[in-house]
Amino acid sequence: MLTSRFAKTLAGAALFVGLSFAQAATYTFVGQWNVYNAAAPEWNDSAFDSTKGPLAYTAQEAAALLFGGSASDYVISTVDNNPLNVDFKAWYAVIGYTEGVKFAQDYSNKFNGAYYGPNDSFTPNNINNSASAFVRDYLIAGNNYAFRVTPVPEPETYGLMMAGLGLVWLRRRKNNA
Repeated sequence: MLTSRFAKTLAGAALFVGLSFAQAATYTFVGQWNVYNAAAPEWNDSAFDSTKGPLAYTAQEAAALLFGGSASDYVISTVDNNPLNVDFKAWYAVIGYTEGVKFAQDYSNKFNGAYYGPNDSFTPNNINNSASAFVRDYLIAGNNYAFRVTPVPEPETYGLMMAGLGLVWLRRRKNNA
């Protein structure tokens, strides 16, 4: 009887621990950049086809470009480099729009699905024009802060670990009796 009650308690604890850990992601600050970065392509560079412009990036894609890995490895914040303050937003430049804009970290509004353009024709001051988190266009005062997401074990892993600890506890109890 004690074993089944203990097993139920252990299963409940494992479920509770697993859910709480799964909901708390771990972020590690890796770097920051401003949309108007010296390394970014210029919006009207003659090296690009003026009907398309340079490639456009979501903030997560820009982080992967700058710091390595893939876009899904990152979360972005506009607040600061403290992982507790991540707001999942980023500064973007919008072609023809004279101010920087905060959008979601994965916001994507790319001309033809890939470009920050066309730079030979766009609607001035239209926030719905193409956007990029990594292009030299209007000077944006805010920084984008990139955090790498640290994988967190699945709840099942914690359940197995707790079950193993329970078996060790039972064996020790039996041996001490």
